[in-house]
Amino acid sequence: MSSLLLFILVTTGALISSLTGLGGGTLILAGLLLVFPPGLAIPLHSFTQLSANALRTGIFFKQVNWKVVVAYSLLMIPAAWMGAKLFHLVNPNWLKIFVGVSILFSIVPLRFKPKGEPVLKTFVLLGAVSGFLGVFVGAVGPLVMPFFNRIKIERQGMLSTKSAGQAMLQLSKIMAFWGAGGVDFFALKEHVLILALASLVGVAASIPISQKISDAKFDLMLNILLGLIALKLLYEGVTNLL
Repeated sequence: MSSLLLFILVTTGALISSLTGLGGGTLILAGLLLVFPPGLAIPLHSFTQLSANALRTGIFFKQVNWKVVVAYSLLMIPAAWMGAKLFHLVNPNWLKIFVGVSILFSIVPLRFKPKGEPVLKTFVLLGAVSGFLGVFVGAVGPLVMPFFNRIKIERQGMLSTKSAGQAMLQLSKIMAFWGAGGVDFFALKEHVLILALASLVGVAASIPISQKISDAKFDLMLNILLGLIALKLLYEGVTNLL
């Protein structure tokens, strides 16, 4: 039953992420944290996001802005490796609080919206920050989406470019957790297989319905669900610390 619930959760998250470009990865991570401790949830989350983003990148390969992806990926691996080396020093309850706050921050509309397309140097720095923080937070979509959203290409090109960049991010995190963090992914192969398959199903399901749903209604339902999960994570983290 737990495997079935995980499959449904990840499929839903991948579907949401494919339709809106934001929120699905955070939803999946929040759900995984309700089942696994942060030390397992965040590494496993990388496989769900790698699968989904790699498929989206493959489908819309020609629309990807590869200059942005290369710049974004440049410093990822060393930053993620450093984060994985420090990961075991962080109290898991603080990680739950950190993730909960990040989720709440992601659903709060920001008034400040910079204009103009970011230069490539911005994506180099963004990639380094994403690589380091991604090890601790897991889902950094809310952080990077405002930058990718300012790329002057059509919407599908922007989403596919973000997907390619996030695929590279998840790959760097897997390498860091495996090499520097000592996570044995072979021992977790059954979970990895379920999560990866569910991600692919979610992306595939999103293609025929992407033009048949209102983004505004979808975002509202998503934000309500994310808010409830974030509050639960904050409650668990704070009460365990106290």
